[in-house]
Amino acid sequence: MTLWYLARAAGMVALIAFTVSTVLGALASGRARPRTWSAIDRRFLMQMAHRSAAITGLLALTAHVAILVVDHFVDVSVSGALVPFTAGYAPVALGLGTLGTYAIVLAAVTGAARGRLAASARAARTWRSVHLMAYAGWALSMGHGLLAGTDTGTIWASAVYVACGLAVVVAVAVRLFGHDRSANQPLATARRLVRITS
Repeated sequence: MTLWYLARAAGMVALIAFTVSTVLGALASGRARPRTWSAIDRRFLMQMAHRSAAITGLLALTAHVAILVVDHFVDVSVSGALVPFTAGYAPVALGLGTLGTYAIVLAAVTGAARGRLAASARAARTWRSVHLMAYAGWALSMGHGLLAGTDTGTIWASAVYVACGLAVVVAVAVRLFGHDRSANQPLATARRLVRITS
């Protein structure tokens, strides 16, 4: 039973880490080139936090999957974990998790290879399109957790899901609609969006 608790905890840590990475990625991307050292430092720190959260999420995700395969509390084989919708336990929910894992890993690989893949303007556009798979991976992971998570009905898990969902929605809204490129102030825009919705 201890492995089952560890698997659930690792899954929740992975979701939170990927949420942080997605939020930071949304807020850090699409900005005009920084003109001051403090703006460069801020952008560098945001990118480092984005990557660190993604790595933390990947480690927690690996632990989540490995523990579920090793544990016999539920029927998840190696093939059930790797081939979508074939697991013996909650096949649809685990299939969403498998697809989310592939999308997140693809985004992570392209993120790690950004320097080599984004050498030209055309390659940069292709890189950006592939890296956007992180959003799909995050959404599939949320679906997986909501459908397969045995803690989904609890107050604390519901609060985590709502907080993760709101964080990503606000970050994406700031990126799409509220980016003040000249002043470079996404946090001020986020505050305005929160005031409007509350």
